Amino acid sequence: MPIALLEAMSYGLPVLVSDIPANKEVDLPAERYFRCGDVDDLKSKMEILLDKELTENEKQALRRLIAEKYNWNKIAEQTLEVYEKALCKGPVKRERERRPVP
Repeated sequence: MPIALLEAMSYGLPVLVSDIPANKEVDLPAERYFRCGDVDDLKSKMEILLDKELTENEKQALRRLIAEKYNWNKIAEQTLEVYEKALCKGPVKRERERRPVP
């Protein structure tokens, strides 16, 4: 996963990324992707997006997407469950530090 992209989105920042498969998995609006290796497409999308500020609703939508789809605590717990099942153990009781997702 493109961690820098997810981090920028978690702060509600406007993003423009290439259309490589890893970035496309994030499922942004089409205007947020440019064709990889196409300088003219990059230039065109940059010009359009530089003149368009994100609304507060758009910023909140980006933050919600990250919080719901890429919740690091939930992903870590799911990964741990997979390892526990692979080791034929039941769930491990443990204290967990909870940190809010930005």
